Amino acid sequence: YIPLSEKIINDPVNDPVNDPVNDPVKKRQNKIVTIIRENPKITAVELAKQLNVSEKTIKRDLQFLRENKLIEHLGSDKKGYWTVK
Repeated sequence: YIPLSEKIINDPVNDPVNDPVNDPVKKRQNKIVTIIRENPKITAVELAKQLNVSEKTIKRDLQFLRENKLIEHLGSDKKGYWTVK
């Protein structure tokens, strides 16, 4: 158990450490949204190739974007398409 006062005290210390790690993810997710706007029928495989990351990484990013209501996939996996909200 960590008291709330210690969490608050340590929070600013951890922020600079975590920020650089999260920045590439945010940039990649922004790129994904931009690419989807340009090509709503793009697949995870195509996104992975275009962004030079694994398909699993793209699927994780897409899931995050869906959970945060930033994108939505309409239709079937094969003939569906993405929309940016």
